[in-house]
Amino acid sequence: MKTEQKWAVIGLAIGMLCPLLLVAQRLGESHNTWGKTAANGLAIATPAVCAAGAFLAGRKITRSEERFAQQIDNDRKQWFMLDDFIGSLDRGDMRAQVSNDFNDRKIAAQLDGYKTKLMAEKEEEARRTWETRGLASFGELLRATTDLSHLADDVVRFLVKYVDGNQGSIFFLQEQPDEEPVLTLAACYAYERKKHMTKTIAPGEGLVGQCYFEKETIVLHQVPKDYIRITSGLGTGAPGFIAIVPLKTNDQVNGVLEIASFKKLSNNAVKFLEKAAEAFSSVIQSMKTNDHVRTLLEASQRQTEELRSQEEEMRQNMEEIQAIQEQMSRQLERNTVIRHALEAREKVLGLTTILSESDVFGTILFANDKFCELAQYSQEELIGKPHNLIRHPDMPKEIFRQMWVEIKAGNAFHGIIKNRRKDGSHYWVDSTIVPVIEDGKIVKYIGARYHIKDDDVAEKLFFRQMRRMGLLDLVR
Repeated sequence: MKTEQKWAVIGLAIGMLCPLLLVAQRLGESHNTWGKTAANGLAIATPAVCAAGAFLAGRKITRSEERFAQQIDNDRKQWFMLDDFIGSLDRGDMRAQVSNDFNDRKIAAQLDGYKTKLMAEKEEEARRTWETRGLASFGELLRATTDLSHLADDVVRFLVKYVDGNQGSIFFLQEQPDEEPVLTLAACYAYERKKHMTKTIAPGEGLVGQCYFEKETIVLHQVPKDYIRITSGLGTGAPGFIAIVPLKTNDQVNGVLEIASFKKLSNNAVKFLEKAAEAFSSVIQSMKTNDHVRTLLEASQRQTEELRSQEEEMRQNMEEIQAIQEQMSRQLERNTVIRHALEAREKVLGLTTILSESDVFGTILFANDKFCELAQYSQEELIGKPHNLIRHPDMPKEIFRQMWVEIKAGNAFHGIIKNRRKDGSHYWVDSTIVPVIEDGKIVKYIGARYHIKDDDVAEKLFFRQMRRMGLLDLVR
């Protein structure tokens, strides 16, 4: 039975109460016919009116229930649409869309905005994960070797593959004594220029040199013609993208990284290359510092060894010097004894012998006190004068001629000579003249004479000498 029919039956039942009440009232009354007639009509109409009113009320209630049920069903469908959309997002399906049948477009727009934000966060998270994983792997690579040349090969290979590039190269800064530094090719991966790669680049020269000079990343979306060619399995072609990144640490550039690709690299890939380049530059700087420290240490060790060797040599020299000093001390003691003996002999010689020295021409260079005393001349009067200053006129010149022949020949001359004093008197000497030879040449003559005080003895010796020399006729 329908709801409105139920309500009509209920209204009819209520309406039947009126006739029943009227019947009861009539049983108690017996007059007023009009009133009875009106009440009878009202009593008869009341059930129909109540049934109709209840029927209409039931219909209204039924329609309200149908609208409420329809609203609940619609709301359930709306929630199913939301649940399906949110479930798709939760499963990571970012292609999900809010159904066009969803009635609240404001909420739909908010959900689309949430999905866009979620997609951006997911992409950012994926980018961070990609970068973090790459930098972690790159860090392990940097710690794997201490050979900078091999490390450069591994680095350029890793970076080209990780950013999905095609070719790459690394240039290191090379210091040159008394010259400007240059960028030298250290490593390359799948790299081929049109003819030959330039292995040395001056700062400021070309794009690589410009990157070093400016210390900033250079990104090219339009690569100059014939700059480089990318070789692949399909042939060769010009790259569509090039990133040139300085290997920089604390504003100190240690080299340049160049990555070429057919397709454009994302900004995230370029930032990753910059971070990797900074990390690699730190390793380069550290290796350079370690090499410098190692060089200084080796130099210090060599200097220490040299100093130790020099110290040992100095110790040996000191021992030798000490031995020499001891030897010299002993020699000095002996020399002192010899000097004293020589002084005594010289004193005796000075008292007994007439000594003089002359040059090769007979000019007096030295005369001892005994010479000056016997000749009655002072040293000032004798030195610089010829020996014939004291020659006596009685002496034949032939004797002196033979004397010069002997001493110039390097032989010693011995003879009895009569000399003249300053006052004109004479004195006899037993004279010996010896040439002094140095480097095979006569440099001077030394004369030693002994005074013959007895004239008779001197004359006898003189005549005997003249007879021996065959000059006796010159004195008769």
